[in-house]
Amino acid sequence: MNNKKHYAAAISAFVVWGFFSVPLRALKGFSAGEILYFRILFSAIILLVIILGFRKAELKKDIQLLKSFSANHRNHIITLTLAGGALLIINWLVFIYVINAINIKTASFSYFICPVLTAVLGNFILKEKLNPLQWIAVSLCIVSCLLLGLNSAAELGYSFIVALSYAFYLITQRKNNGFDRLTVLAVQILFALFILTLSFKWLVAAVPASPFFYEITFLVAGVFTVLPLFLNLFALNRINSTTVGILLYINPLMNFCLAFFFFGETITTLQLIGYLIILVAIAIFNYPNLVKLKTATMARVS
Repeated sequence: MNNKKHYAAAISAFVVWGFFSVPLRALKGFSAGEILYFRILFSAIILLVIILGFRKAELKKDIQLLKSFSANHRNHIITLTLAGGALLIINWLVFIYVINAINIKTASFSYFICPVLTAVLGNFILKEKLNPLQWIAVSLCIVSCLLLGLNSAAELGYSFIVALSYAFYLITQRKNNGFDRLTVLAVQILFALFILTLSFKWLVAAVPASPFFYEITFLVAGVFTVLPLFLNLFALNRINSTTVGILLYINPLMNFCLAFFFFGETITTLQLIGYLIILVAIAIFNYPNLVKLKTATMARVS
C-alpha cells in the first residue's frame, strides 16, 4: 500500500509548525494575551466553517456517540474535553510569551522534552510501562534539565510549563478517544474562547488597530493551527502514531535551527552540553520505536 501522500502530510505538518516562530516574532510588539485571544477567535471561526460546512456527518456521529453513554461517562468525557481546552490556553499563552519575551531555543527545548515527559506521565497515570532503556533516557533528560537549570532557572521553568501543559493535554486526550479529533478540538477552542472572553479586559489592554496584526494572527490561526492538524489527521489514517511521534521532532529541530541561523540567538557551553545530552536521550528513548519502524519498512519492501 502506497503511503507516500500520508508521510508527506505528516512531514509537512511538522515543517509548518517548525516555522511557527517566524510569524509569532512578527507580532513581538503585541502582548501574548492579545495574540492568544485573536488566534483562538480566528481558529474557532475557521473550525466552525469547516465542521458545519463539510463535516456535519462526523459531528452527528459524535453527538449520537455521546448520547449513547451513561450520565457519569458522559460527564467524564465532557470534563476531559473542557480540561483539554484549559490546558491549550496555558500552553499557547506561555509558548507565545516564551517565543517573544524569552527566546526561541527555550521554546524548542520544551518540545524536545515533551514526548519523554508525556511517556513518564503515561507510565504513572495510564499505567503505560517504559522499558529499562527508556528509563535511562529519562535519567539523561533529568541531567540535561539540571545543566540548563544551572545556566538559567527561569528558562528551564518556562520550558517545563510549556512541556508539562502539553503533556497533560495529550494524556487527557488519550483517555478521551473515540470522537472525531477535529470536533473535539473545535469544542476545546470554543471553550477556550469563552474563558478568554471572560478574561478579555486582563488579556487585551487595548484592541489592536493595526491591520497587520489581524493579517498575521489570521495566518497563525489558519496556516499554523488548523492546517497542520488537518495534515496530521490525514497522515494518521495510514501511518501509526509511533511513526508520527518520531517525525514530531522535526518541529523543535527546525525551531532550534531558526533560533541560531535566522534570529541570531547565542548558546553557552553549558547549554550546548545540555542540548547534546537531550539529543542522545531522545535517540535512546525512541530506539525501540525506530527498530519497529525499520522492521515494518523492510517487511513492506520484501
